[in-house]
Amino acid sequence: MKHMKKLALFCSILLTLVMGSCDALFSNKFQELGLGQVDSAALATANSETLFAQSGINSGTISQSFIDAALKDDTTKAAVVAELSTAAGDTDPKVAQTAQALLIEIKLQDTGAKQVVNNMGGLLDLFMSDDTLDPSTSAGMNAIIDTLVPPDLSDGDLAKVLNDLKDLANNEVKDFGTNLSTNGGLQNDNIDTASIAQTAVLATVVATLTPVDLSVSIGEALVAALNNTDETKNFDDFVTVPVGGLNSLTTDAGLTAIFNAAGLNELITKLSS
Repeated sequence: MKHMKKLALFCSILLTLVMGSCDALFSNKFQELGLGQVDSAALATANSETLFAQSGINSGTISQSFIDAALKDDTTKAAVVAELSTAAGDTDPKVAQTAQALLIEIKLQDTGAKQVVNNMGGLLDLFMSDDTLDPSTSAGMNAIIDTLVPPDLSDGDLAKVLNDLKDLANNEVKDFGTNLSTNGGLQNDNIDTASIAQTAVLATVVATLTPVDLSVSIGEALVAALNNTDETKNFDDFVTVPVGGLNSLTTDAGLTAIFNAAGLNELITKLSS
């Protein structure tokens, strides 16, 4: 299916272009500045202002030690997410956007989806090296999944990661995009919108897909397509791709606001035409 290949190529180019910013995102500036490791116990009782400071987000990078501390145990994670969720509803768009950006990264790493997102750059090499690759066939889909999915990720874990990406698209990413589109764009210039755009693309693609068998989740349907060995079946026998599959990436106001904030609006216009 031509539109499926265009969709995959579109995503691979976009994601490869923004990968450079993601390397810097996790350089752990806390250690570079001599601020030490983040105390997990302290995070459990911290307010949003303290969480922002501890995360390093207002310095242009999110400390990996902050993410590790926030996810160290269920109690700390629940407290941090609850506090940031409250801040995400703040009437000050700068506060809300900062909290939403942190929530996206925390949930991305908590679900394990970060591993898949980080492998998206490999898709560009895949499509550039094989002009005949067709994502609508089992062979094509297997090549894509092999590029994206870490080899030690089980079928069950992969299905969960994909389902979590769909939830991320429909909640945290959507909220961030809505905030940007209704408040005149980005209010905190230190937020790494390129990395959020990367996540938004993959999460939105998963969210736009529908399982043919409505008794299973989209994650389960995608895994079934991956594991298909029946040569009479292809991707469309497991997953339905919406007509004009790129439309939601170029017409949704929230996604457009995210891409504009990341400086990717002209690229998206060209690739979707």
